[in-house]
Order: sequence, then C-alpha cells, then structure tokens
Amino acid sequence: MQTAWPLVQRWIDQAANPVTTLPADPKGGERTLAALDVTERSVLGALAVHTGGLSIDHGWLRVLGGPALLDWREQVEGGLIVGHDVVAGFYAVDRQDGEVRYLAPDTLEWEGTEMGHAAWVHWTLTGDIGAFYEALRWPGWEEESAPLAPDTGLKVHPPPFTREGRVIADATRTAAPMAELWTIQREYVRQYVGD
Repeated sequence: MQTAWPLVQRWIDQAANPVTTLPADPKGGERTLAALDVTERSVLGALAVHTGGLSIDHGWLRVLGGPALLDWREQVEGGLIVGHDVVAGFYAVDRQDGEVRYLAPDTLEWEGTEMGHAAWVHWTLTGDIGAFYEALRWPGWEEESAPLAPDTGLKVHPPPFTREGRVIADATRTAAPMAELWTIQREYVRQYVGD
C-alpha cells in the first residue's frame, strides 16, 4: 500500500519552521485509522500512524497525530479538530467540504483557511506562521524561559487567556505536563463550541 508518510517526512526535513515529531503509538495509530475511516495514503492517516503529532514553532502550534486525534474528534459538530495552538485557537477539518477552519481565540469565530488538511499541514511546516499569529503573540514569547513538559521535553508556552477569573499564564508557569495544558484548552473550546 502506498503511504503519504514519505511526503510528510520530506516536508518535515525541508521545514522552514522549527518542528519536533512527537513519538508514535503504532497500535494507537492503527485504532485511529479505523475509527476515522482513513488510510495511510492520506496525510491525516500518515500522521495518525507515524507520529504522536507535530510540535511547530517551539511548541506554539501542535498538529495532531496518533490517538490524540480521537481525543478531539467529538469536540466540534461537523468537523474534526486536527490542531491547536497555545493561545487556545483550534483548527478543524470541515466534514462537508474538507476545508481546515481556525477558531480564533480573539474573536471566537471560525475562519476559513482555504486549505485542505494536507495543504494546512504543509503550511504549518513551511508557511509564515509568525505573520499569521503576529497579533496574538506577546513580546518575548519565544525567548521566555518556558519550562519543559516532562512527557515531551518541549517548551510549554503558557496561553495568555483567562479561565474563571484567573490568568492561565500564571498557573502554567510550572512544569505542568503538556496534556494538562491541552485539557485546559479542551475545556475552553467546549465552553464556546459545545460538548
């Protein structure tokens, strides 16, 4: 069977943005393929089997892969969440037209990207994500002495949004596992897009 993984590897090797490939869970990846009804011939399927996701631009953006795709699949009606960023923005593939849309944290509106999943993954690796996120980044975000997440060894950049009146950025400056931050983001998006 032909697989999209060599293509994705080439994109990773040629990436203009810093990227870390998160460890794969082969058995979980196979379950993910079956549950999503995709094959490794798609970029989504290749990421599901061969990665635990991609951490882009010093952990600013995460492209979902492996079983993490299943953790998020029921969060948006009519779409599949395929990525998120540290400012609680979410990317979802629309199940009707296949376009990746972005739930912007500053407007809480879905914005079209005019890209399908494969093109979006390529953009995360080679596109000007600095320009895309310019209005949402705080001064010195990249140079901060962000703690390392024990489960990935990646820097954790605290999201600058609030929840229940407290600033999450203050609460996450400890070396909290990346999964805890993603749990906070999941709760955040459920508040705005429903359970």
